[in-house]
Amino acid sequence: MLKGIDVFSSLAQDYARYRPGYPSEVMSVLANDCGLTQESIIADIGSGTGNSAKLFLEAGYQVIGVEPNREMREFGERLLAEYPKFISLEGSAESIPLDNKSIDLIIVGQAIHWFDIDRAKVEFHRILRPGGWVAVMWNDRRSDVTLFTKEYEAITSKLAALHPSQCNSRSISSAPECILDKSSIQTANFPHTQSFDLQGLLGRARSSGFIPQFEEPYHEEATALITDLFSRHQKSGQVEFHYITRLYFEHISVDCL
Repeated sequence: MLKGIDVFSSLAQDYARYRPGYPSEVMSVLANDCGLTQESIIADIGSGTGNSAKLFLEAGYQVIGVEPNREMREFGERLLAEYPKFISLEGSAESIPLDNKSIDLIIVGQAIHWFDIDRAKVEFHRILRPGGWVAVMWNDRRSDVTLFTKEYEAITSKLAALHPSQCNSRSISSAPECILDKSSIQTANFPHTQSFDLQGLLGRARSSGFIPQFEEPYHEEATALITDLFSRHQKSGQVEFHYITRLYFEHISVDCL
């Protein structure tokens, strides 16, 4: 994974608490279409704090999380400690610490835009069992749904310019077609919402790096902008984000392995 992933070292708690999870329909589609059984082994590459892994653990599957960032990985280990079928490993998409032909399904969340795609594809093919599957999923925040979401997008764009992040420039929307075969990709989309009080909205903005940490330049200005936005748009002490959860998945044929 690219060096910029270290930007999340100080954000693990906010990331775990305020980033959206995934609707259960994602797991249901993959379980049915990929022919998963309770014996199937799933690898979550770039597992972060465990948002993706939790979905499958709750359904009783064994999940191996692979994450290079120590703070994110350890936070995920604490959050998922109650699931005996969760294994956490230090590693990256380009160097996966798993045996050849040992995995039935690889799942990848928003971490995909940090991957060195060519090296990751080699590793994916190495660890998948013949006839295995790869699935990429992420929550696409819809910025044009309400006046609140439009203004939030404008504010975060302004803050991003004041406090540049270390994010990889590759668009996540184009990443699935880089790592999967365009001719055989299957897709599914699911509407998804997330509600926040003021502290939640501030935490959600921090988790994306839009609000600088305490004592960093522009922290007070950024906090004031988000607080004013909330006060103007909240209803019963809540504001709402809208997402489309996008799922791309592909069966890897034996000939490709």
